[in-house]
Amino acid sequence: MDTGTPFMLATVDDGIGWIVYNNPEKHNAMTADMLAAVSRISAAYEADPAVRVVVLRGAGAKAFISGADIKQLDSGEISGPGNTPDDATMAANSGTSGLAAITKPMIAMINGWCLGGGVMVALTADIRIASDTAQFGIPAAKLGVGYPYHAIEQLVALCGPGQASEILFSGRRFDAAEASRIGLVNRVVAGADLESTVRALAADIAANAPLSHVSSKRSIHAAARGGEPVNRAAINAAIAAAWASDDCNEGKRAFLERRPPRFVGR
Repeated sequence: MDTGTPFMLATVDDGIGWIVYNNPEKHNAMTADMLAAVSRISAAYEADPAVRVVVLRGAGAKAFISGADIKQLDSGEISGPGNTPDDATMAANSGTSGLAAITKPMIAMINGWCLGGGVMVALTADIRIASDTAQFGIPAAKLGVGYPYHAIEQLVALCGPGQASEILFSGRRFDAAEASRIGLVNRVVAGADLESTVRALAADIAANAPLSHVSSKRSIHAAARGGEPVNRAAINAAIAAAWASDDCNEGKRAFLERRPPRFVGR
């Protein structure tokens, strides 16, 4: 796929849509062109039935994403929230609005630095797998900026208010073992095993029923926010669509025939 910039790569392989932040000389710091490309890639993957699961990764061995390009933040090429910020503007400026709109399962494959906006990107994923050399941190307080509410909401949902407070107030870096202990990542694996682990998990997910994934993802996100879901009707409709699908019939037949199911996403 032509992403419009060499700093973002997008390929589809066996049902896996890869989104690669390709700026390794700057530890995959995000530029304005990269943020715009993420929205285009996200929309294309959401519309493509060949994409069953999305994987986010950084190019090279040193970083997932080290945050926004500070020079572009200083120059205004990457804009802040302005005087009247809203959730949509802040998500768009941070490059997560497109990712958040993807209804398919999403995995963050985290190697090396995952800092600032990089944590924000990782938080949009449903599953986070980190190498044992990964380093995390949100230095917003050291830069004098406000971290967007939607990202803090996700951070609190995963780690709890106490851990989120320490991460944000101190701005310190912490390692993969601590990220796993506080619930920021699902698991930590040796660096040499990171890609194979993520590929195997993504392949398992891609082989399952897409409409089941849609209903589960909507329910999980609503449950994580707490309270009565504002989109309960959409959640119930997604669950009903899965039950009424050809894939549901295929899953039952495959179980009875003791063979792997062949799901088509309808």
